[in-house]
Amino acid sequence: HPVSRALVSYQEWFPSWVSRQTFLIFLRHEFPTMSHREIPSLRVLCLRSVGANKCNAEKTFQSKKKTQKESPASRLLRSFHENDSIDRVPCFGKGSTRRANANDLDINHPFIATRDRFPEFGNPALDCLQSYLDSLVELGRLDDSRLGVNFWKEWKRNVVSDSSRKRKRSDTPIVGSLSLHNSLISEDTVEAMIKSGMGASVGVLDLTGVQTLTDDLVADLLSTMPNLQRLSLKNCRRLTGVSLQAVATNLQSLSSLDIGGSYNITTAELLEVLPSLQNLDEIYAGGLGWTDLSLEQLTSDRYWKGIGIGFSDRLTGSGLREALMSQTDLERLAIPFCEQALDTSLLGFLGRSLVKVSALDIRGNNAVNSLTSWFDGRVAAGAEALELFVLGRYSNITKASLEETKRIHPIHAIELTCILDGTGVGGGIQRQSAD
Repeated sequence: HPVSRALVSYQEWFPSWVSRQTFLIFLRHEFPTMSHREIPSLRVLCLRSVGANKCNAEKTFQSKKKTQKESPASRLLRSFHENDSIDRVPCFGKGSTRRANANDLDINHPFIATRDRFPEFGNPALDCLQSYLDSLVELGRLDDSRLGVNFWKEWKRNVVSDSSRKRKRSDTPIVGSLSLHNSLISEDTVEAMIKSGMGASVGVLDLTGVQTLTDDLVADLLSTMPNLQRLSLKNCRRLTGVSLQAVATNLQSLSSLDIGGSYNITTAELLEVLPSLQNLDEIYAGGLGWTDLSLEQLTSDRYWKGIGIGFSDRLTGSGLREALMSQTDLERLAIPFCEQALDTSLLGFLGRSLVKVSALDIRGNNAVNSLTSWFDGRVAAGAEALELFVLGRYSNITKASLEETKRIHPIHAIELTCILDGTGVGGGIQRQSAD
């Protein structure tokens, strides 16, 4: 049937986007009983196009050999910098329509990426390039053959554009944010990144879940990124303490590090490199086997803004209390699945001591059945009301107990958001507006 053949190959029949959409509108008008699932959505069509082997980023951004003139795609991205009317939406979390599937930032610890991990306040050109990467990941096709030198040169050009330069102080490095979360990059991609010279333009790098990453690749890559401020190596299972040495050697400006779930790294190796990372004020290292002694060493000589020490079955309540009571600057705390340590009583103590915390992960602590004690502690400390985002799945907190907490503390708990199911990805990220 001609219509059937057209549905299969209409992209070849109608090469332009306008002609394809006109054809789809015609079909829906002429065949109103036809299931919409038989006509792919524009998003699905875009994903299919991105996933095709003929969608080659190297050719897309390749300059003309004779004239060295930029490609049409490069000129289009550059034009985004001059258009302030382009609508911007967050990459993830509240208000986002992207990164909803395979490339969610971090299902279990969404608030780790605070302020500036992704370029949602950068420029639309970087958003476009990040969307391309996200789509490849969602399709399972971001392997080591996809991203070459031309792509990374294009990424760098859009970071250091004149428009971006206006948004930064002259003495501040011009950097962008990049996520390769759950990709399968390896030697070829890292070599292309290094060869392109993009390293100095990276301020935030998310390598969460890159199972092909090795210590040697990390060392090579980080040696080219002197301005890196935030780094996630979460769930990179092949990395060892050697990678931490590379971090300490090359990243003097680093303020946030996530190595949670990278179980070949030990707490002792982390504590060894901390003196070399004087600007580090957020550390997320759940699943590394924290004890009362190692946690005391972590908190004894530094005031942290963010701590993640979850999945630590050897922590005790008294050890957790002693280690955290002095952390008065703490804004984000992740202590999921510390069943031997955390209960409702200790939660009240933490609420009284940690009055700046606005994001709290207490999943899996079944001795916690209410958040009322947390707010009791805040009231007792005379703390002002703050917005609080809580991940409480697999605890014994219920909707009824949340309603009771809000009834008892109508002022302090008015901005309470507690997630009791598998949602909430990105919900606790503290954002800042563009300066």
